[in-house]
Amino acid sequence: MSRSEPRQVLSDIRVLDLSRWVAGEFATKTFADFGADVVKVEKPHEGSLTRAWGPFPGDQPDPERSALFLHLNTNKRSIALDLREPADRETFLALVRRSHAVVESFRPGHLESLGLGPDVLRAENPTLVVTRISPFGQTGPDRDREASGLVLQATGGPMNATGQADRAPLRKPGLLEHYTVGRSAAQATMAAVLRARRFDRGATIDVSGQEVLLSGADRRASYLLSAAYSGMTAPRGARSPHRHGATFTGPFRTNDGFVMVYVTNQVFWNRFVELIAADDPAFRERFLDRQTVAGQDREDFLAYVATWFATRPKVEVMEAAEAARIPVTAFLSVSEVMDHEHFRGRDVFVPADHPVAGRLEYAGAPWRMERGFELRSTAPLLDQHGAELRAELRAEGAA
Repeated sequence: MSRSEPRQVLSDIRVLDLSRWVAGEFATKTFADFGADVVKVEKPHEGSLTRAWGPFPGDQPDPERSALFLHLNTNKRSIALDLREPADRETFLALVRRSHAVVESFRPGHLESLGLGPDVLRAENPTLVVTRISPFGQTGPDRDREASGLVLQATGGPMNATGQADRAPLRKPGLLEHYTVGRSAAQATMAAVLRARRFDRGATIDVSGQEVLLSGADRRASYLLSAAYSGMTAPRGARSPHRHGATFTGPFRTNDGFVMVYVTNQVFWNRFVELIAADDPAFRERFLDRQTVAGQDREDFLAYVATWFATRPKVEVMEAAEAARIPVTAFLSVSEVMDHEHFRGRDVFVPADHPVAGRLEYAGAPWRMERGFELRSTAPLLDQHGAELRAELRAEGAA
């Protein structure tokens, strides 16, 4: 990094990214996007697993054009090292001696099998933070079990909190659980780096994906309170304890897409009835001030609402609901989000050119602050900075 470049809040931190999947790469991206020098150590000729995960332009796999990899690895440098080879191993240890943290997501015990466990790394750098991400933790009877995101959601709690009470549990979409784990790993790593600076002591952080989800704030707080004070296991579905009063939620089709309704109390319910029954006094009289609707009343209500939505555009519905202070939002397509005047007005999307993938637009700062987020570079090519990093180490007399 050129010393002439404006410094960001984390510009004096170096992190080695040994991870090969979403949680670790998202954790280190958090550091990189705020100025840290994140060196991605990749397997020669193969690279990170995320390079093989699409989507790809034209559905043609290309390790340099994976949308997932391009997203997760902005502002990082890449060096290809085979940690079983003595020369590459020494290069890695030289990097360790000049780093503040290492983030890895191998199977428990893999670093030790390479002779590179936390004790070995901290013998080279006593203040080093080693963050280890795994499905079930580095210890315990389940430590060697593998787990997909689906398994983590099932064992960690989110699936039990999602879906209707009388139907099978549902998983949250995409790779959400891995981002949640990565965010927790980043927070823990940052805290340990600050501690190391204050007390000159490194740390090993054991991040269990299951435990991150189990302890998360997504509906678990109200479930735990319910269990603690009533001894009852909270149910899934419309009457879950994080909701109260009149409840009417869910997606509804409009004439050009969908909206999401989230009416969770009596005030919202009455506002909603007033909105959709503005020209129908009989319907308004029938349903205003109702705390619950069931049986034929519920069927009639749903049919009326569905018809009301189906004749209107989604943005018009959303704006009318907002004016009436009712939580209703339109589902926007990706292109609609990209073109939305609010996001464009706030410069949410940041353009950059990638040597293989071409012109890209990245989602920018997750929050705004002085000397915070900056898109300094797109995701690296495999081993793009290998020669550069080795030259830096030679210049420092480290290799």
